[in-house]
Amino acid sequence: MKTFILKISTPDGMLFNGEAQRVICRGIAGDLAILAGHCNFCTALGRGRACVTLADGKKREGTCAGGLLSVMDGTCRILAPAWEWKEEIKEEETL
Repeated sequence: MKTFILKISTPDGMLFNGEAQRVICRGIAGDLAILAGHCNFCTALGRGRACVTLADGKKREGTCAGGLLSVMDGTCRILAPAWEWKEEIKEEETL
């Protein structure tokens, strides 16, 4: 499958900068998917789950706390106030 450059940034810095096959996240009008070859596009993001399919086909899931998604000349940029990868979220300990 074709890939594109994906950059995910928060105020804390760059979280991802690499090749991806697909990114799925919550737009303000519903879920959306970006694939290689997508037309230039810009939208606000809502809060919700996100999934990035990496160039090797592996998937990384996370949560996005809103922000902005843009596709310009084949590069997808996500600017979010907060983004957490699923494997980095710590479950609360139960007593």
